[in-house]
Amino acid sequence: MIRLLIYGFLIYFGYRLVRTWGKSLMSTGGDAGDMPKSQDTELIQDPQCGTYFLRQQGVQGRVHGQVLYFCSEGCRSDYLRKHGIS
Repeated sequence: MIRLLIYGFLIYFGYRLVRTWGKSLMSTGGDAGDMPKSQDTELIQDPQCGTYFLRQQGVQGRVHGQVLYFCSEGCRSDYLRKHGIS
C-alpha cells in the first residue's frame, strides 16, 4: 500500500515537473532574443483611409497637439486638407 502511494506521488510530481517545464518553454518561445518588442509589432489604423500598418512604418503628423500616424504622406496630406489644417 505504501509503495502504491509512493509511486502515485512520483508520477504526480513528474507530471507537474514536465507541465511546468513545458509552459516555460511555450511562454518564452525558445530563445528570448528572437522575440520582437511589443511596440515593434503594434498595428494601428490610419485615420484617413482605415488601413492597418505597423506604427514604426507610419508617417507621423500633429493635429491639434495630438500625434497621429498615417500609412503614407498622401493620407496625411489628405487628412490635414480635409480637416482644414495646414
